[in-house]
Amino acid sequence: MPDGKQHTPATAASGLLLLFVATVTVQGCSGSPSPATFESLTISAGLSQTHFWVGNYMDPFADTIEVETDLVFTRFYAGELVAVGGELDALESGVIGVAAPLLAPYHEGRFPLSDVTQLPTYGTDSRMITRAFQRLLASEVEVRAGKTFYDYEITDKGLVAWGLGATGAYAISTTGAELNRVEDFRGMPVRAGSALHTIVLERLGVTPVTMPAASAYEALSRGTIDGIILSIGDWVSYSLEELLTYTLTDVAIGHWQSYLAVTQRTWDGLTDDQRDSWARVADAVTTRNAEYIDEQDGAVRARALASGATFVPVQQLPVAMRDHIARAATETWIQWIEQTERNGHPARATAVLWAELVVAQGGTLPDGVANYLALEP
Repeated sequence: MPDGKQHTPATAASGLLLLFVATVTVQGCSGSPSPATFESLTISAGLSQTHFWVGNYMDPFADTIEVETDLVFTRFYAGELVAVGGELDALESGVIGVAAPLLAPYHEGRFPLSDVTQLPTYGTDSRMITRAFQRLLASEVEVRAGKTFYDYEITDKGLVAWGLGATGAYAISTTGAELNRVEDFRGMPVRAGSALHTIVLERLGVTPVTMPAASAYEALSRGTIDGIILSIGDWVSYSLEELLTYTLTDVAIGHWQSYLAVTQRTWDGLTDDQRDSWARVADAVTTRNAEYIDEQDGAVRARALASGATFVPVQQLPVAMRDHIARAATETWIQWIEQTERNGHPARATAVLWAELVVAQGGTLPDGVANYLALEP
């Protein structure tokens, strides 16, 4: 990797002393200080390099920035410096300069509207959801008086952020149990990765077991859980390809989105040229990341099929089962909106905007959602 430093756990402690190498603040003629200009930034991922948000986003982004600018990144992987869910605190405290990714859903209650991408949809993939999310971040539509989605979720926290390539469709997969009847869901322990996953699983009649995806291998191997909600392409990130043998497809239990993020102070400390390169490269890598994620989704599925795994499109299920899943999907939208609104956040306005963006990209909403949101046909 060009000029960058890659750290292992053994060198992580020494890396703390090199968080930022900045030029000395220069006093202008007016006597007011100019912002520090950062020459080196610590960039951290709580995920391993095998994950598509690290090996195919963080690294290509950092590599390109190091070629185009004089910035150099000191890189940490797999939570060796900051664990999953600790990214915001680490940015605010200066422990890291860049979170890649900042996993918003693991920051419980702190990014309440970012879960909107996890609402169930039909016929969506990474590229569609990535484009919709980029438009959500750029939208001038106010979700609360005077605040856009970006203002509410990002600016108000003192951050500057870009969306990554969205995961593929989250699907329900099991270690072999077939899901043909409504009764097959009842009581089955299934991994949930977020509060919104818990809602949809409870609506299906499943017993949600909340845990990070990194803990799923052991839980599935031991029989602590019988299934998981995860995108198919993500199986390889957690060594799950040999464990998961039955999957329901063509209904997305949402898509997971996260951010490349820095603090406003760090952003202001970059030069104009550095900021221009950063924004352009971030958007370009996001587009390539989404393409890669869709390709990986297909490749993992093909390998699983060759090994005897079963993928069942939801349209091939018995009518009672299809209706049950569709009803759970619709009820998940309603419950998330009303629950988040009760907590004081503009979930309904966000959901309306998100639904319109998803449909504009060719996605389909669960039956009843458009009516509930009073969307125009």
